[in-house]
This record gives sequence, C-alpha cells and structure tokens, in this order.
Amino acid sequence: MIQTRTIKKTGKEVSLLGLGAMRLPTRNGRIDKQKATKLVNYAIDHGVTLIDTAYLYHNGESETFLRNILQDRRNDVQISTKLPVWFVKKEEDLEEYLDKQMEKLGVEYIDYYFLHSLNYETYKRLKPLHVLEFLDRIKKEGKVKHVGFSYHDNYEDFTKIIDDYDWDMCLLQYNFIDEEVQAGRKGVQYAYNHDVSVFIMEPLKGGLLAHDVPEKVKITMENENIDETPSRWALKWLANQKEITCILSGMSEIEQLDENIETMNSTEPNSISEKELQVYNNVKKVYDELIQIPCTQCRYCMPCPAHVNIPTCFEAYNAKYIFKKNTQYTFRVSGIMGGKPGYASNCISCGACISKCPQKINIPLELKKVSDELEPFGLKTFMKLVNAVGKPIFKWYLNR
Repeated sequence: MIQTRTIKKTGKEVSLLGLGAMRLPTRNGRIDKQKATKLVNYAIDHGVTLIDTAYLYHNGESETFLRNILQDRRNDVQISTKLPVWFVKKEEDLEEYLDKQMEKLGVEYIDYYFLHSLNYETYKRLKPLHVLEFLDRIKKEGKVKHVGFSYHDNYEDFTKIIDDYDWDMCLLQYNFIDEEVQAGRKGVQYAYNHDVSVFIMEPLKGGLLAHDVPEKVKITMENENIDETPSRWALKWLANQKEITCILSGMSEIEQLDENIETMNSTEPNSISEKELQVYNNVKKVYDELIQIPCTQCRYCMPCPAHVNIPTCFEAYNAKYIFKKNTQYTFRVSGIMGGKPGYASNCISCGACISKCPQKINIPLELKKVSDELEPFGLKTFMKLVNAVGKPIFKWYLNR
C-alpha cells in the first residue's frame, strides 16, 4: 500500500501518489483500453486511491473510459475531474457540464472537482456567473465532496483566489525545476498555511525529468553520488515536502507505477538532507541552461487550425539542445506514419493557441525558431516522397 496524506478541511485520506488519466496508454492516437484498464486496476490494487481526469483529456475520452472501471470499483477509488471553465459562457453552463461529466463517469458523486486551469482573469469572469454559489450548492447537494481549482499563473493572483473562498484543495504545476515558476514554492506554502490541501501536477515536467538524463545533468549527479533513476529522484523531492497532499503522475506503464509506489513509500517528509537538496539546486541550474521552450506536453494548445503538431515540435527543439538530437523531428512531425503533417512552418500565426497555453509561451514565435532550425530546404518535398511509400506499408502493418 502507499503512504497516505490528509485533506486538511475534511480529514479524508488520499494516497500520496495519484494516477493522472491525461497520459493513459494509447494505440493509434486513441486510448488503448485493454492496456489502460489493466494499468488503472493495477494502480488501485496497489494502493492508489485517486484517479484524476478532466473533460478534455484524450480528446474527451478519458472520463468515458473510466466509467466501466468505476462501475466495478467505485468504493475502492476516489475520482477527480475538472470543470472546463473556458466553455462556460452563462450560469446554466456550470450545472450542464457537471451533469455531463457525472454521466460520462457514471457516478453519483465526484470526490474532487476542480475549476480547470484557472487564472485571475478567468476567475473574475466566472464570479458574476455565481460560480462560488454553485460550488457551495453542489457540495451541499452531495454531487461533489471537495472543491478546488487548478492553476497556471503568478503567485500574487494565486493568493487572491485562495483568500476569496473556502477551497478544499488546489492543483499546482510544481517540480524541482519549476520551484519558482507560476505559484511556485511560495504558493504551495501559502495554500498549506490556509488549510488548502495541495495537489501537484507535472511532477516530472511532462516526462522531461523521467527520460534520458542530459550528459551535463548526469555528470552533476554522478559527482554527488546520486545513483537513482531520474523519475524517482524527482518525485522524492516532492514527497519530502509535508505541504503536499497528493502527487498526480501520468503513468502509462506498470513499471512506472511500481517505481513510483516504492518512491512514495520510502520518502517521508523532511527526510532528504540539506546536502542533497543542494544537489537538486545544482541540477536545476543545468536544466535551466538547456531547456529552450518550457513546454510540458499538456496539449492544451491542440488541435491547431493549421495542423501544426505544436507539442512535438517543441519536444524536438528542446531535444536538440538538451540531448543533442534532432532526427526525431523529421519522423514525428512529417506525418510519415499516416497522419497529417504537423510542421512548425505550417503555422499561420493566428494566435488561437496563445491563450490556451498554461506556460504563457508565445507559440507562433517559438514555432518560427523551430522551423528555422529544424526544417532544412527541401524537407517537405523529400518527406512527401517518403510518405507516399511509407503510408501503404504502415497501413499493411496495422492490418496484418
């Protein structure tokens, strides 16, 4: 079983590790139901008591997918989902989306209900629609047990929202690289001091801290005798903090679950030495030098009207500087596997993505950099020829 922590307002226990359903296993762009069902059930069997989803995860399929699992295991797990606030235009929309989500999930109540990706401007827009009265009412009616908000904005506005309502919890982007980003450590501490339980998203920065370690990071860790896997080491930093109630990790493999469960069970609050904490700071400095675009692969910017594969373009650009690789760009963005080409140069600078990005990235500007550096002259023509041959082979492979 997994270490548990307590929701301060209600005394409800929740596993320190939660399963994020934004990155479930996929096949051909859709949830791999067989593999994902096995993964979620395995997580519950091994002590994960919280599954986190949202209205838009997996193109709207995540909540519906979880329905069958929840029908059989509702008493074993707590469910967390999020109101898509950008779709709320009038007061009636609040209830309409909640009812849709409860129907998709097949539940009589939701344990943790967040206002999704809130910032202060959105919060001010929602207040005249009586969103706070709505939250009071759905708690009183028993439709939800706890209410909170996920947040991607600055610390100052975060404190205003915390002070304005009796929240049960908040959900923050936080990891040892993003310690001073958005609400940051100060926000974690502020929420904790106001009895608002802190849930964490992007603990591995969209997988960046779980994959290959850049050579400069590897040298820094080896010099300090750190021999743990990158993901385990990053999650330890979070589990070490008593202010954190639940860490949501988007795991897609059983092996990832096993490692993360073991990490949660072996890391108590305040168990990391000051010397090792300094190593985290040193490694952070290396990543700060290497990361060019602070994309977390959340895909909130998608779909793009011009069919740019924005997250993959940024992943490839960062890989060039972090891992000295750029070959993945050609194959993952060109549509060689049967999809629509998603080149950075397809961007028409419409700006539709900018307001959707939690990281406040000027996406068109960054895509121009990607295009300039990773799209050599003649690439599109060459890849059209390759795709003409590769697509039939790919279709044969899928249907064999």
